[in-house]
Amino acid sequence: MNILLVTLVFPYPINDGGKSGTFRMVESLRENHAVTFIVPESTENNLSELRKLWPDVNIKTFRQSPGAPKDGVVVDFLKKISGRQRKLTKEQVMEQEMLLNTSDMVNYYFEDLLNVFQSEILLGIFDLVQIDFIDLAPLVHFIPPDIPKIFVHHEIRYKRMMLEKGTLQDHRTADDWKIQNTKILEIGLINRFDKVVCLTETDKQILLQDGVHKDKLEVSPLPMVMFEHEINKPFISRNRLLFLGPDQHYPNLDGIDWFLSNCWSEIQRLNPGVHLSIVGRWSAEKKKWFENYSHVTFEGFVPDLETVMRGSVMIVPLRIGSGMRMKILEGVSYHVPVVSTSVGAEGLPMINDLNCKIADSADDFIIATHQLLNNPELQNNFTEHAAKILTEDYSSPECGKKRESIYRRALLGAAALKNLT
Repeated sequence: MNILLVTLVFPYPINDGGKSGTFRMVESLRENHAVTFIVPESTENNLSELRKLWPDVNIKTFRQSPGAPKDGVVVDFLKKISGRQRKLTKEQVMEQEMLLNTSDMVNYYFEDLLNVFQSEILLGIFDLVQIDFIDLAPLVHFIPPDIPKIFVHHEIRYKRMMLEKGTLQDHRTADDWKIQNTKILEIGLINRFDKVVCLTETDKQILLQDGVHKDKLEVSPLPMVMFEHEINKPFISRNRLLFLGPDQHYPNLDGIDWFLSNCWSEIQRLNPGVHLSIVGRWSAEKKKWFENYSHVTFEGFVPDLETVMRGSVMIVPLRIGSGMRMKILEGVSYHVPVVSTSVGAEGLPMINDLNCKIADSADDFIIATHQLLNNPELQNNFTEHAAKILTEDYSSPECGKKRESIYRRALLGAAALKNLT
């Protein structure tokens, strides 16, 4: 097949879960197909290195206009303007970074992307087009009707906005207005595709209930290198907690803020000397917000995760999200016990009191974390049971097979429709 794939994630360097999943999916597809890959521009070095890794992939880049979405997150001009006018509080900055207040699926326009996309689509060589992320879904209007169209939904936009609204103290009718209008537009857009690929069964059921046609919906997770690392066998606690994720992804920022504000002091009281390591790129401004919390270290990008995984308990205090949390699978591969919210573990085979702790209130999260820091039997029971999910279908070959079968069904559907007409 000759496949045209468009995404908002430039997958190199592979320094987060989203990039890893995108990289490995293209890696598996290029083995059997001709792939043209359209992505936002990156540095010359990153582009050069990616082309060395994929000499057989036709990589095309597009410029993002000021304020354009980055990795699926829309940045509003108003945020920048108001930030220059007055000093904002942490709460005001966080509220401005919510998709609830920045998402605009009507007025957003990628001029350079559309030029690059149309120059490729007009070649008339593609058997199939795949579009990733809801910000790019309007490209469906520019794909010829006879070409099968696949949409990969990494995160349900209106679902995330509803979860963001749930973290706010004030109920605003304007928020409901935005959410409901986004939902109608989102469902309408993705129904124009031949197949809608969800990363989890949970997201599939939500979209089915909300009006996406049943015959369009498929589940195909992002691939991950799933192998057991030879550490933490047995697990020996170093009285350390670990969080993986950059502040650029708002749910990470919200999760850390919630955890430190509501859980950290009591966890410290119960576990003297406990330390929290936060791995991923965080801005100086965001780190400054949390400088008064003791024994919290922002590690930045860590090339060898073994150095921070050894003896750590992973926390996933996320209250907002959709799709897959690759960080949990990463933790499982290093045999670290995990305590997560329901949102954090959503869509993964994580079961409370079997292979992890699931806790949604601050009190429950404190108790669960304290137990995992101090109970060697519980720690090792969890890591032993969690390791079994490494045999689930998250490998590149298995995920590639699932995606391949979806493509074949889309092609068969398009051929059947052509015969009818």
